[in-house]
Order: sequence, then C-alpha cells, then structure tokens
Amino acid sequence: MSVSVQSAHRVQLFTQKHQPVWKRLESLLTRIHSQEVSRETLDELGHTYRQTATHLAYAQTYFPEHPVTRYLNRLVARAHQAVYGNHSKSDARRGIHFFNRRFPELFYERSIFFLIAALLFVAGALYAYGFTLADPDNGNAFLPAGMTENLDPDQIGQNQWNHAVVSSQIMTNNIKVAFLCFALGAMLGVGTVWVLFSNGLLIGALAALFQQSGASYTFWAFIWPHGIIELTAIFISGAAGLSLAYAFFVPGDRSRLESFKREGRVTVRLILGVIPMFIIAGLIEGFITPAPWPDWTKYLVALITLVLLVLYLGRPALNDFSTKPPAPSSSKPTLIPD
Repeated sequence: MSVSVQSAHRVQLFTQKHQPVWKRLESLLTRIHSQEVSRETLDELGHTYRQTATHLAYAQTYFPEHPVTRYLNRLVARAHQAVYGNHSKSDARRGIHFFNRRFPELFYERSIFFLIAALLFVAGALYAYGFTLADPDNGNAFLPAGMTENLDPDQIGQNQWNHAVVSSQIMTNNIKVAFLCFALGAMLGVGTVWVLFSNGLLIGALAALFQQSGASYTFWAFIWPHGIIELTAIFISGAAGLSLAYAFFVPGDRSRLESFKREGRVTVRLILGVIPMFIIAGLIEGFITPAPWPDWTKYLVALITLVLLVLYLGRPALNDFSTKPPAPSSSKPTLIPD
C-alpha cells in the first residue's frame, strides 16, 4: 500500500471516529450565540473544545495540508473565542453581582460588628480628645513621635502634594490597615480591637489640637472628604475581624475550627469588597483634599459620599424592612353574622 493511500485511509478513519465530537462542538457554538448560556453548557463547551483541540494537534502532525485540518483549525479558533470570551463575561457578571448585591448583603448580615468597630474607634477618639484638650502636651502620648512639633494649623492642606505619589501611598497604607484589622481577628480579636481604638486615638488627639488653635473647621474640611469612605472601609474591615473572632468563641452547632473556617471564607470577601472603597478614598485624599477650594465645598463632597454610602450599603436593610409582613392588628376581629 502506497504512502498516499495509507494517509488517505488514516484521514478517513480519523474523521469517522471524531466527527460526532466536531458536530457537537458546532452545535454548542450555535447555541451560545442564540440563547442564554447555562453553566452546564459552558462546561460541555469547554470539554468538547479541549477534545477538538487535541484532534487538531494530531491532524497538524500527520496531515497538515489536508482540508480536514484547515476545518479543525477554524473550528478550534471559534471555540477558543467562545470559551474564553464567555468565561470573561461570566467573571465580569459575577464581579458586578458581588459589588452590586452580595457585598451590601454581607455588610448587613454583620452590621452589628460594624457598629462595635465604629464604637471602638469613637471611644479611642473621645478618650484622646478629652485628654489632649485638657493639656496639649498629652497629645504626644497619642501621636507619632515629633508630630506635634511639626503641626501648623495655618498651613494645613497648603503643602505641595505630588498627587500621584501621595494617592498611591494612601491607598497602600489603608489597604494594609484593612488587612491588619481582619488578620488580627484570627488572634481572637484582641489585635483588631487595639487597631480600631488606636486609630481613634490619633484622630481624637489631632482634633483637640486643632480645636485649641481655632482651626477645627479647616481641619475637618481636610479630613471628611476622604474620611467618610475611609473610616467606613476600616470599620467594615474591623467588623470582619470581630466576626471572625466571634465565630471562634461562639461556634454554635459546629466545632470551633469548622465555625472559624466557615466565617473566614465569608469575611474574606468583605475585605475584597472594601479595596475599591480604599482606592476611591485614596484618590479623594490625593486630589480633592489638598485642592485650593473653599472649605464648604469639601464638606459638600463629604456629604455626597455619606449619602451615596448610605444608599449603597443600606439597600439590604431597606429591602428587608419593606418585605416584612405587617404586624397583626390588636383590635378585635369583626364578627360576620351567619
């Protein structure tokens, strides 16, 4: 038997054996372009695509110039685009769904820990504020070394910023604080409590110093535009850490380890959710905060961010309230005569 006859026989056997797979792949490609794609269809598409890609590799090795090889090359190229294009769209849809729905729901489910985190911060702020207001020298106990000597209320916000560098540094630092709040929750929550309280000490001491110098209005105009989003993100991070510690101490029907692992898988998504918030806060702090605008405009920016956050994070609470059944009436039922 000649080489050409052997080659033709090999192509014939190869085509007869695998053609049903190729036809199935063509059918799947037609389906995904004409209707909503299910997870099962995508899984089958990926499996059939990989099979056909293997067939293409074989054909390119043994009969690279044959029309069936060119056919398989076109089919695999179409399938590759469909598989990875749809996975990208699916990932994008999941990302949008997470930030639009799931992240606010996770926040609402753990809102009690958010309130505790906020109270810890406020407690630290009030403590430092009171002591520093009574004696400015006490501010040294709450602020980094040498910071009080370098504070000039008349120059707040007037320094020349390298906006890109400062914004990047702020984002990096705040994301580190978020991860620290969460990670320390694994140490039974003690570290999380301290991080929240100590951050409050810093703000409280600074607020008292600028209050004494008569620059309080300008100070808060410098803090609030980015601070609303930034503090909310830090409190959410603290809530994740506190919730993690609570799952260990109060495991319910599960073992402590199982409860801890389960809560960790959930709360880590809270941390992923706050990263965009830190990015936005960093951009505001790097570009809007130092801008030479009137102070009232910066308070307006802060108010806008507060309203947007309440509308965004408060939707699950509003939906829950609106779907609750009405309370039973306390009046006596009306008797219907026979």
